[in-house]
Amino acid sequence: MKRTLLFVFGLFSMAICYGQAAMKYSPEQLKQDLAFLKQHVYSVHAYPYTELSKAQYDQLFDSIEHQLTGPVTSAGFLKLVKPVIAHLADEHSDISLKKELLPDAYLNGTIYPPFSLVKTKNGYSVDKVLAGSSLAPGEQVVSINNVPIETWLRNCALCSTGFANQRDANALKRFGYLFAWANPEVGDVFNIKTGKGKTIPVKGTTLMVWNDFLNGQQTGGDCPERLIYQRYGDIGYINACSFDAKAKGRFSLDSLHLKIDHIFKQIQVDGIKTLVIDVSKNLGGSSAIGDHIIGHIYGKPYLGYQSTWKKSEEYLKLLTSWGFSSAAYSKAADGEVLHFKSDTVMPQLSHLNRFKGKTVIVVGAATFSSAILFATTIKDNHIAKIIGQTPENGHPNGFGELYNTTLPNTKISLRFGVKEWIRPAGKNNDNVLHPDVLLTDAQMASVAQLIKAAN
Repeated sequence: MKRTLLFVFGLFSMAICYGQAAMKYSPEQLKQDLAFLKQHVYSVHAYPYTELSKAQYDQLFDSIEHQLTGPVTSAGFLKLVKPVIAHLADEHSDISLKKELLPDAYLNGTIYPPFSLVKTKNGYSVDKVLAGSSLAPGEQVVSINNVPIETWLRNCALCSTGFANQRDANALKRFGYLFAWANPEVGDVFNIKTGKGKTIPVKGTTLMVWNDFLNGQQTGGDCPERLIYQRYGDIGYINACSFDAKAKGRFSLDSLHLKIDHIFKQIQVDGIKTLVIDVSKNLGGSSAIGDHIIGHIYGKPYLGYQSTWKKSEEYLKLLTSWGFSSAAYSKAADGEVLHFKSDTVMPQLSHLNRFKGKTVIVVGAATFSSAILFATTIKDNHIAKIIGQTPENGHPNGFGELYNTTLPNTKISLRFGVKEWIRPAGKNNDNVLHPDVLLTDAQMASVAQLIKAAN
């Protein structure tokens, strides 16, 4: 069922006050950028109608255009068009301004409410407090600046990206940050009405404080070595915490493949009987790394991902600029969608270093992007058991093969997928990677517990 429009257009009048001088763009320039955005959503994105129909998208674009009656800054325009990208349901998408283009109020001002929220049985309450505030964790929030908190959360969700459930979760976890983009005005004091009927003025905090908080909340964490192997008796543990490959150097794709080869040679020397491969904190990178690992644990043919790929002249130009080419893509008509069925993958690696014991894959809340593709391929082909916790942001089916561009006048950066990746088993109703065995937080927090669970 398509999700209906949630954006409360009445909140976003063009009377946006910034409290500082910022370049404004004429209605004509803004309409040019809106037309550019509309053309790219309709013609370049892999499939823009996951949530909204063409008629609903037309309605959204028309509503935005009707509000372009006077000069507006790039930040003001960005507030209006963020819901366009939110409704793509594309977890790799983004629409934003580069740091150097942010108005000073957004870059250095205290315009961000200093707290996140959590849903409770009575409504919504303060979860984390980032800076000194008269609010305390657990305080119920009923409204902000006389606007119901439910309205703010709907609009914050539409200033985020990804699937609907991801956006709703982001609206809570990143509430104060997203609030600055959901708020049609810019201020540094927020009148919070609590569940006790009191109104508490709360001072805002800065973007730097919010960025530090969000960086600290990332469950993926740092992963300087990409893959680390450890031996525990006859059990081997590979912390595959990142598939990020660089163009050259020690983390180039070739170098990482050689590192994987060396790890599996050592696994054979160590006489390992059970191998645990942990991608629970892996935020993705190159899918070729996951494919290379599969070749070391499975010697039979298996099905890879399916995909659909939309042809557009815009992406063809980008591919050409990168030095890549595809005969099928180049020959396709503009707007044509190319369908690629699951290929049968034939592992090419020598059997000398292939692991022949029991393999267990660990997934977690942070497993994302190519790490999800890796784990899903293993699950759908019954290559190994999947244990851990359900990924929160990563989904087996989604958009990828990213396209980047910039709106011509406001210089707003735009990114989204031109391919839709479909798991080997095909689409299902919930689009979630379910572990075969669910683990507790305590089990996920300890390598010893993971190894015990793997047995």
